[in-house]
Amino acid sequence: MKVRYLLLFFLCNSTLFFAQESFVLKTPNAKKLKQKFEKSNYQMNIIVSYLQANYKAVSGKVDVKNDEEMGGVECGYTMKFEFGITYTYHNCGEAAPMKEKIVFPKTELAKLKKWIEQIDKANPSNEESVWYKGKNEYGPKNEEAGCYYKIKQSKSESVVDIFCGC
Repeated sequence: MKVRYLLLFFLCNSTLFFAQESFVLKTPNAKKLKQKFEKSNYQMNIIVSYLQANYKAVSGKVDVKNDEEMGGVECGYTMKFEFGITYTYHNCGEAAPMKEKIVFPKTELAKLKKWIEQIDKANPSNEESVWYKGKNEYGPKNEEAGCYYKIKQSKSESVVDIFCGC
């Protein structure tokens, strides 16, 4: 009798375990994102659009920052998505670089690199970008003005830091 209950218990728990969704980093459609960005007259945030299309938002904008130097315009915020994904944007101050940070659940390095390459292709830049030798950093081949992506890994999460500027 105990064996039956034990077997039933393990069967139910294993079903629940396998029924849960696990995080999958979905590959961005660079062409579609770029078209959407151009159609928005270059006003759309490519990464937020990607996240909203692929993962359920669990918060609106939080920790909103306003730039008093620029008439109080919104210049920074954080958004949270399912699976613990966190997106932070910061572009406060005159001539300040744009900084973005995306925290994903732990993801394979190769998948993160592919994700970065596709997100970068969605940006309307003529700059050729490359992976810098010996680093988890992607940026303009000439290492001058443009967007730089850096991957940081920990035991439980993968962080992509983005810096765009001169």
